Amino acid sequence: MTEAEIVERIRAYAQAHELPPPAPPEAADELEGIVGYPMPPLLRRLYLEVANGGFGPDGVLSLTDTGKWYSEEESLLQLARKFGPTLEPEVPQLLHSPPLMTLGCAIWWHVDFSTPEGRMWGWDPNALCERHRFFIERFTLAQWLEDWLEGNRAFPQPPPVVDCPDC
Repeated sequence: MTEAEIVERIRAYAQAHELPPPAPPEAADELEGIVGYPMPPLLRRLYLEVANGGFGPDGVLSLTDTGKWYSEEESLLQLARKFGPTLEPEVPQLLHSPPLMTLGCAIWWHVDFSTPEGRMWGWDPNALCERHRFFIERFTLAQWLEDWLEGNRAFPQPPPVVDCPDC
């Protein structure tokens, strides 16, 4: 599926499910300033042209508070303001990979702003030790959204860890 096809399919989904209107560009700019990298172009386009959250398997966080919460958090920007500067240096990828969507039980999907394609990361504190709870995933943002548009609901899959006494 091309990026344009993904955007159009999500636009149709947004209209059918009455998702919030697009976010203001200033909110995307502020988030990029906090994260220190530009938002992956597909994600920026979806937030600014299609809907301010609610798309994706369980509803991507709104960029700003829309009154509709897609997790226990008000918005992605609120999370970034609150936690961005205080993240643990032992997990440097978290600094440029903000949370995108929760699956409950503290399991999150993250998207890597340091990669233009938006590499996906998983966070599952229930699966492994502290050093291995945040892990790179097998797909990009576009592939993750395409999988959802095809009717699937992927869960983060931690890689097998060998020789870790804490896992």
